[in-house]
Amino acid sequence: MTDEAKPAAPPVATAPRIIENPMTTFIRGGGTLSGADEKQRQQQKHEAEKARKLEDARQRAAENNPDNAKQYKQVIGGNKAFPGIVLEVREPRDHKVLDYIECELTAAEDGSLILIIACFSCALKTGRTVQLTIRQNHRHFELDTRRQGEIWVNPHTHQVITLAGAINLTEVTTCPECAVRFVIDNSVVRQV
Repeated sequence: MTDEAKPAAPPVATAPRIIENPMTTFIRGGGTLSGADEKQRQQQKHEAEKARKLEDARQRAAENNPDNAKQYKQVIGGNKAFPGIVLEVREPRDHKVLDYIECELTAAEDGSLILIIACFSCALKTGRTVQLTIRQNHRHFELDTRRQGEIWVNPHTHQVITLAGAINLTEVTTCPECAVRFVIDNSVVRQV
């Protein structure tokens, strides 16, 4: 038989390689932990305690000053630290100003704007505030920045707000609670 005709030798099976992690190794027999594992557990316990203390401090700060307790988000307008949007609510017939709505304006991850307003009709009729979320992707609205930076003082509460601009929403929007239909023209809410 020639060398070419011999069958190939079967591959040699090697034992699986075992890699031990000393941080998770237990000593058999007595049930005690290794020094490395004990050190790892102490470090995790210390980090957890540190995180709990930090969260407790945040909780106390939020309870002591609830006006400053906010979740982080990219805010363009709507709270006292950032420029805001203020809408006028007018009487449909004689256009007398009934109230003002301070709105929250945020930017989504895709760059589109989100306007969150309270329904003026629900507030006037029932005293409840129903929030409406108007996304620029669903109902097109524009932020007119010509009034950006202007100071506006609420005539009722004398609160000072720096304006982010004016809102124009030409598509008719309907409140799901009270079914009032409205548009926003240069930050003036008009019922239709």
